[in-house]
Amino acid sequence: MSRIRFFMLFLLLGCTKEAVKSKSSISFGPELPVTISGLTTAAMEPFISPDGNTLFFNNLNDGINTQLFYATRVDEQHFVFVGALSGANQPASPRLDAVADLDGQGNFYWTSTRDYPAELDNLFRGDFSAGVLSNLERVHGNFNKNTPGWLVMDHGISADGQFLYFNNARFDDAHCIGPCETEIGLAQKVNATTFNRVANSEVLLAQVNQTQYINYAPCISADQRELYFTRYLKGSLPSVPLFEVCVALRGSTQEAFAAPKVLFSDAQFIEAPSLTADGQVMYYHKKVGDVYRIMMRKRQ
Repeated sequence: MSRIRFFMLFLLLGCTKEAVKSKSSISFGPELPVTISGLTTAAMEPFISPDGNTLFFNNLNDGINTQLFYATRVDEQHFVFVGALSGANQPASPRLDAVADLDGQGNFYWTSTRDYPAELDNLFRGDFSAGVLSNLERVHGNFNKNTPGWLVMDHGISADGQFLYFNNARFDDAHCIGPCETEIGLAQKVNATTFNRVANSEVLLAQVNQTQYINYAPCISADQRELYFTRYLKGSLPSVPLFEVCVALRGSTQEAFAAPKVLFSDAQFIEAPSLTADGQVMYYHKKVGDVYRIMMRKRQ
């Protein structure tokens, strides 16, 4: 290897190490309440649009009358409630339409129990524009377990729309409160309605899927080097478990994620982090008294 090539490699490796080092110090400041003017119901599972102008969320996630809504930005801590997301919600109860997700090209994804268990693929997509969702389609692919009891509970789409960070969860009410087990994985887009697991999904997420935890609610940063998610100790429900919002880092998109770091924790159902495109603000929900509210923190 020539000295020039060696020197360039040294610089490249040095930059990579510095990038990883700088990301290892990720932290967020104190919790701040988010105001949604005009909203009178619970707000859960927030998702901030890539342009930062729309906050999507669902109401109480009870699976009986769970619907998707949205609000428009005044500033990062204040939004104005608009109403239900047209086209997304099933017309009658019992219904569950929840967990909004949107890539930079206007492809909107959400979890729905419509026609379940006759149809086991429960992730849907549509085209989002001006508060309306159109061209609704079911999303297929081998990331679906296609087994009764297993659901795609939540998900995180990459900004370019090419990668789906999915969360499969197994439910069995006779033996578990909440999910019995979970898996966060990675799938790549094949076409508009199909994603398939990447071959090394298990390797890439091995340190995230620690089996003593219920791991869920993945949110991927714009550069796909920061994976945010929620976890709690398996079997700790129905007592008061400690909910942890975590981040797992990697130096490049070809590398596996490192062991996660707990950013903050609380017994009051802090869940479902959503990051702004610039990575500077995180939204999530929390139980305040008897009602779920959206909170935020700023990156330090």
